Amino acid sequence: MAPLPLGSNRPLGWSLLALATGLLLAAWAMHHLWKGDGLQIGVERVRGPLVLFATACTWALIQFIPWIPFGLAHPAWQEVSIFFGEDVPGRITVNPDWSVTSLMRWLTYASVFWLALQLGRNRENASLGLKLVVLGGAVYALYGLLTHLTGSGSILIYDKWAYQNVMTSTFVNRNSYATYAGIGLIISVLLLMRSFRNAPSGRLMLRERVSASLSGSLLEQLALSISVFLLISALFLTASRAGVLSSMAGLLVLAILPNSGSKKSPRHRIIPITSVFVALIGAYVLSSDYLLERLSGLSLETRLATYVQTVDAIRDHFLWGSGLGSFAQIFPLYRESEISQTTFWTKAHNTYLEVALELGVIAALALYGAIAGLVWRCWRGLRTRTHDRHFAAGGIAISVLVGLHSLVDFSLQIPAVTVTYMYLMGIAVAQSYSRKTS
Repeated sequence: MAPLPLGSNRPLGWSLLALATGLLLAAWAMHHLWKGDGLQIGVERVRGPLVLFATACTWALIQFIPWIPFGLAHPAWQEVSIFFGEDVPGRITVNPDWSVTSLMRWLTYASVFWLALQLGRNRENASLGLKLVVLGGAVYALYGLLTHLTGSGSILIYDKWAYQNVMTSTFVNRNSYATYAGIGLIISVLLLMRSFRNAPSGRLMLRERVSASLSGSLLEQLALSISVFLLISALFLTASRAGVLSSMAGLLVLAILPNSGSKKSPRHRIIPITSVFVALIGAYVLSSDYLLERLSGLSLETRLATYVQTVDAIRDHFLWGSGLGSFAQIFPLYRESEISQTTFWTKAHNTYLEVALELGVIAALALYGAIAGLVWRCWRGLRTRTHDRHFAAGGIAISVLVGLHSLVDFSLQIPAVTVTYMYLMGIAVAQSYSRKTS
C-alpha cells in the first residue's frame, strides 16, 4: 500500500505508514510474548548492522537536543538569536522539525525490516512475500501504463504538476518510480527463473508434463512473464536514464549470481533470460523514444557542480553534520553560479553525499556500514546455502539497483521505495541462514 498515496512522500502518507508499521510491530510483539516462542532470527545474528544503525540514529537524536553544550551547536542559531534579540536554544541540526520527521521515517523502515526478518524466516511466508511484491509492482505498472497511454495526465485524484510527458504511476518523480519498478522487475525475473528451474524435466512423459503445467507451473510462468513485460514497459516509459541503467545492472548481477543449488542443465537459466531479453526488445520498441531522446541530451555539468559544492559543505560539517533532513537549508550557502539560482534544491541527487552532509561523515559511514552488512549477509548465504539461495540473490540484485541509483538520485529518500527495499532485505537476510540455525 505504501506506493499508493504519492509514494508516501507527503506528511499524511508517511505518518500513516509509520502508524501502520508501529501497530503491526506492536501486534507482532504481543503475539510473540503470548506464545512465548524464541525469535526466529536472534538479535545476535544481525548485531553488527543493528549496532551501526542504532549509532546513526542516536547521533541524529543528539543533533536534535536543544542547548547542546561544548560549543557543538550550529553557528546559524547564533544568527537566529541576534535576529530575534533573545536566546534561542542552539542545536547541531538547523532544521529540528525535519530531523525528527526523518528519524521517524528511519525507524519505520527499520521496523519493516525487523518484521520481515522474523516473519520471512518461514519459507512459505518468504515466497508469499516476494509474490506480493511482484503483484503490487505489476498492478502499479498497469495503472501507470493505462493513465500514460490514455493521456489522462493525472496521479490518482490529482492533476499532474510535474513530469507530464512521462510515466510515474502513483509516484510524483519518475526516477523514484523507476527504482520501484526496477525492484519489482528484478523480483519478477527472479521468480520466473526459479519457476523454470523447478519445471518438470524432459524425462517425464508428455501426459505428466501437461498435468504438471495445468497444476500451476505454466500459469505461474505466464503470470510472471506478463509482470516482467508490464514492468519493463513502465520502466522505459519513465525515461529515467539512471533508473533504467541501474535496473539493467541489477538484472545482470542476478543473471550471473549462482542463485540456485540446482544441478539442472543451463537451459533452465537460459530460457527465462531469453524471455526477459525478448520482453526488453518489445518494451524498447513500444516505449523507448523519449528515453533515447534524454540519453542523447545527457549533460552532467550541473549535476557535477552540485556534487562539488555539496562536498565543500561536507568539509565544513565533517564531524557533527548539519542535522538530518537539513540539506535544503544548508546547500544555498554553498551554491555557486554553475547551478541555476532560480531553482530551490531540496536534494543533492546523491544520497551518499547528502547523508554525509547531514549526519557527519562518521555517522554516515555507520549507516552505510549497516546496509553493507545486510548485503554481506546475503552474500554469505548465497555461498553457504544449498537450497533457496534465490532469496539471497534477490537481496543482492536489488541492492545493486538502489545502490547505483542512489549515486545520482534520491529514490531511497522516498518512503515507498525504502519500505519495499527493507521489506525484501528482511526476507533475504532471514533466508540467508540455514534452516538448521535459529
